[in-house]
Amino acid sequence: MAKPAYFVGPWDLNQTLACVPDDPAAGSVLLVESRAKSRAVPYHKKKLVLVLSAMHHFAEGLRERGYDVTLVNAASYLDGIAEHVTERQASRVVALRPREWGLDRRFAEAAEALGLELLDDGGPGGHFLLSRAEFADWASGRRLVRMADFYRFMRKRSGYLMQSGKPKGGKWSYDDDNRHHARGVTPPAIERHEPDALTRRIMERVATWKGYFGEVDGFDWPVTREQALADLDRFFEERAEGFGRYQDAMLVGEPYLFHSLVSPALNLSLLSPREICERIALEEDAGRIPLASAEGLLRQILGWREFIRGIYWHRMPALRSANLLDARRPLPDFFWHPERTTMTCLRESLGQVEQLGYGHHIQRLMVQGNFALLAGIDPLAISHWFWAAFVDAYEWVELPNVHGMAVYADDTFTTKPYAASGSYIHKMSDYCRRCPFDVKQRHGEKACPFNYLYWSFMQKHRERLAENPRLGMLYRTWDRFDEAERAAILASAEGFVAGLTPSEGWSFDDDAG
Repeated sequence: MAKPAYFVGPWDLNQTLACVPDDPAAGSVLLVESRAKSRAVPYHKKKLVLVLSAMHHFAEGLRERGYDVTLVNAASYLDGIAEHVTERQASRVVALRPREWGLDRRFAEAAEALGLELLDDGGPGGHFLLSRAEFADWASGRRLVRMADFYRFMRKRSGYLMQSGKPKGGKWSYDDDNRHHARGVTPPAIERHEPDALTRRIMERVATWKGYFGEVDGFDWPVTREQALADLDRFFEERAEGFGRYQDAMLVGEPYLFHSLVSPALNLSLLSPREICERIALEEDAGRIPLASAEGLLRQILGWREFIRGIYWHRMPALRSANLLDARRPLPDFFWHPERTTMTCLRESLGQVEQLGYGHHIQRLMVQGNFALLAGIDPLAISHWFWAAFVDAYEWVELPNVHGMAVYADDTFTTKPYAASGSYIHKMSDYCRRCPFDVKQRHGEKACPFNYLYWSFMQKHRERLAENPRLGMLYRTWDRFDEAERAAILASAEGFVAGLTPSEGWSFDDDAG
């Protein structure tokens, strides 16, 4: 009798998910290296190594447990599935719905022909805490879809950091307590992972591929569940106590600080969001981490991550083409070649991404994203860069973050642009101490470009933004500048953006796979 096949996407590498049978005898398991997906985006080479190595290690682990596992290299995921169905005469193919809009549509269109049984990627048997329908139900009928409301809903629904129906400590968010700079602070050393023989073979493969970002040298991300769990343990033992206080801080030469570094493994399902939330609550309840740190961590996993994933499906495909501020400028070349900028904050944070494929959320939002916002960079151009450059980035997570938060291309779930001058970067980092530009000057050759770009941006979009109660004060400040000051600021901004060199030679196929 024909048995079903189970398709495990590269993002579904966890045996508890419904795309992996409980009984090895239930049917065959298929994993596919999609050539179309690998060529669709000029991914960081460390990201390619991470995904491929994690897939191969997962397949190897299933085989050791007695599963009938096939891992093939095929033109696309669906081509690999079709070949497997023919070869095994599978009665049906059980799979979780892909996490990207283009792949999801393609799988749905092929479902009848291939016998695909597509299960929700959230809720019971899925990776995310909510099913897509549950998020849609929550969002339905709301005039404003806001993270703060969703986060409260998820806290009440889950019971994490709650007491008698109220938030533990009396506050839903301790974000105001989590904005300390880390100048003079020495974060704990990070223990990384030496590549094993399997990972080294994949590194050798990827090193020869042309047209991708970064290099494979120095790869040290976790590629197995065991490694990911060990990283999670070390985070709570060594860095979680300081996470909340320093989560927004930036330091030259300290890429990791007190961050958990779990997102690459989490987005491959080597870790589950539920187990991380439960661990956060356990550590706080035992008194091993402060409530402010626990809440900051929980807000990112239970709140923001689930919210962003829900927003992605709520707003696609319109989200991809959103451009509220009509930003059209090409992405500057220094995003791919960090040595080409003399701005220390950008050179340091972009250089870190080129080297590691990593940057924490404030570097992404308030340096890289903030620059793209102020300079009027095309939203899809900067979104594509985020997708390619970071080891933990996939369209479902980067697109709403970039378009909604970083560059304010979509205002359906955010209240204002996250625009900031150089003073914010100076407050939260030591970048400005090492920069040839003066963070206290608003215009001129020596002025910090973030300063004049900020004021130019605010003036350009005054008609749209002035009525926002959180921004009106800024326009009163602008109006107090004399006419010569305002003209000098605008001239500095115009001269700077005119001198930006567009990036060239990179191509993207958003829906390939």
